[in-house]
Amino acid sequence: MENPNSTPNGRVQDEECSNCGTKKAWVLHNVRFRANLRRLCTSCVLRLHPSSFCPLCFLSHPDLNSQNALVPCSKCPSLSHPDCLPPYAAFSPSPFLCPPCSSSNPNTFSFFQLDDRNRSLDKRLAAVLLCAATIASASMSKAVAVACAEAERRVREAANARKRAREALDRFVILSSAKAADVSGSSNGGKQASKNNEKPNGRS
Repeated sequence: MENPNSTPNGRVQDEECSNCGTKKAWVLHNVRFRANLRRLCTSCVLRLHPSSFCPLCFLSHPDLNSQNALVPCSKCPSLSHPDCLPPYAAFSPSPFLCPPCSSSNPNTFSFFQLDDRNRSLDKRLAAVLLCAATIASASMSKAVAVACAEAERRVREAANARKRAREALDRFVILSSAKAADVSGSSNGGKQASKNNEKPNGRS
């Protein structure tokens, strides 16, 4: 399967994940995260959206109202399906920990580890990639909706501004016309008064 980050000449673009900084990402996703557009590797998409998917089967949680039936991690917002938990989890006295939190080094844990020698996807990695792509797609759909709403708001503001400017111009024209009429009336009145004040030439 061809690397999506490959250039036309077959070379892989030297891009890095904006979260972890890795340049070994097999694919980078466009994601809107906290009102910012970012390029994230597959693992970081999942790490930054722990409540959006089950970290055991990698199915997304499309309906947030159904989260009551999910099992939360005791250290992070991750939510898992009860049926996906290992058998011993039901009898363990310890609180449930998701895979990243139960890792010996949670800071370097990765959901998407590819073999450098054989960079092929097995069923698990394909599920991870699909899950991350689903989350990224949903975030970009929200970004488009937000952008459309913002564009519509600016269009309305521009229309209102044009309306106010047109009304202001109309008032200016009316006031200018009224002032010109007053000036003309005053001028004509002055001329008439001047004529009335002129004395007629009497006979001696």
